[in-house]
Amino acid sequence: MFAPQEVTENLTAQVNELQALQSVYPTELTVADHGVLADINEYIEHPDDRNPPRWLEYAVAIPLNGESIELLVNLPTNYPKEQPEVYARSSCLDRTQQCLLNKELSIVVKAQEAGEPCIYTLISWLQDNVETYLEASKVCDQAISRGDANKSDTAGNRTTVVFSRYWIYSHHIYSKFKRRDVANLAKENSITGFCLAGKPGIICMEGTLEDCDYCWQKIRTMNWHRILIKLLEKEEDCNNVNDMRKFTDFQEVSFPTTERHNDMGQLLKYLTNHDCQHAFKELFGLEGKTSKLSD
Repeated sequence: MFAPQEVTENLTAQVNELQALQSVYPTELTVADHGVLADINEYIEHPDDRNPPRWLEYAVAIPLNGESIELLVNLPTNYPKEQPEVYARSSCLDRTQQCLLNKELSIVVKAQEAGEPCIYTLISWLQDNVETYLEASKVCDQAISRGDANKSDTAGNRTTVVFSRYWIYSHHIYSKFKRRDVANLAKENSITGFCLAGKPGIICMEGTLEDCDYCWQKIRTMNWHRILIKLLEKEEDCNNVNDMRKFTDFQEVSFPTTERHNDMGQLLKYLTNHDCQHAFKELFGLEGKTSKLSD
């Protein structure tokens, strides 16, 4: 637990850095929740032993020769003494290059000096290095296009469909940007399930194995404190994916108690209502594993 004075010093550094970035990127920088920023400023003015404000979160759209890459920033209360949560994304990056870019960005973050604000440094690093990943994405897209043109002779082959349900555990899911991206990914890829916002965070995704794996690869690049698959259920050679679903759509849910922790009893009730109570033990008690779907 940090003393109010130390929290105040960290939050003041965050606000000062944000203001400096806003002067450089007045239209490109978007604060996720101005209410959080107001709460931070209120705490700085009147620090006490109450719970500190929620994490400051913002995005910076970095212009790059007619294209852009977005850096999403989520700052723990103790930043800059603690590392920020950041990840970069762009519609011009394929999933492989976006994953590689964020792995390298994570290394850069870990190399920063503790106690010193580093977001502008990360932006500069992206400006200097992202072109390599953009070019690799273009080369890959061209190769895929050439490959698709040569697939006409296999058009009549039957494709085996594998249904899957991914149970993903995260230390927490607070970020509005991440929650929005997860929901959008699900809708764009015919995924049903839910995202449990708060602490702990859970993502359940069900659909074809190909679609679920694609979404998982995207999600895992978002630079989480901790995220992993706890349970992967599969049904081989599925005749009808929709018949296997436990959820009708993809929703965000939360069962908050104090300090933004989720009520585990309410979560178990929610899972039971969707005939998924078996996942509770896997998520919170045992190692993740792959199992055959039950009827």
